[in-house]
Amino acid sequence: MRWPWEKTPEPVRPPKVGGTRVPDQVLRIDFSKPHDFHFRFYSGIAQVFLNCLLIGFSTPMDESGNRLGGGGEWSHDRWLVLKHPDGRLAYVPREGLSYIEESAPNPVENR
Repeated sequence: MRWPWEKTPEPVRPPKVGGTRVPDQVLRIDFSKPHDFHFRFYSGIAQVFLNCLLIGFSTPMDESGNRLGGGGEWSHDRWLVLKHPDGRLAYVPREGLSYIEESAPNPVENR
C-alpha cells in the first residue's frame, strides 16, 4: 500500500483551444525581465503598467509573523509590487490583473 504523498502525480495535460490540444510545453514567467501588466479595476477602468518588474507583494504580517489588522486574509491585504523603469514602486491589487505581456524592446509611454 502507498500513502497518498508517495504517489506519483498525474502529468499535467495541455488545455484545449478550439477543440485542439495546445503544444505540450510548460512555460514559466521570467519575472527577472520587464513585463507589461494589464489591469482592470473595480471601476471598470483599464490601465497598463509598461516595462515594469514584478518585485514582490505586500503582506498583512509584521516582521515577527504576527497578523496586522483582523483575522483571515482579504483580497485587499496582498498587493502586487511593481517597479517602474524610473525606480518608483506601484502597489496594485492583485485581483485586477487581467494578463501579463513581455515588454517591447522600446516601450512607449504608459497608456
